[in-house]
Amino acid sequence: MEIVPTSNTKKKKIGLDDLIAHKAELKQQIYNQREQISVSGKKLFSLDTLTTYIFGSIQNSLTLADGVMMGMKLVQTLKKFFTKKK
Repeated sequence: MEIVPTSNTKKKKIGLDDLIAHKAELKQQIYNQREQISVSGKKLFSLDTLTTYIFGSIQNSLTLADGVMMGMKLVQTLKKFFTKKK
């Protein structure tokens, strides 16, 4: 929708037919937008998306925990290696 300055434009007489056509256009635009919102909502909250998100989060958590455990074991091994050299 364009914003047109009213100072330089001539006033156009709008008839009932023009208003009916404009109303039909607006109703069609509203319908199209509702459809787009509906499709986006279905995609966003679909079971596949949610399970992918949940399992991805679990996988990241397990990877982090595994990395921490491996780091702790490495630190313990290095401590034992350097403390035995007395």
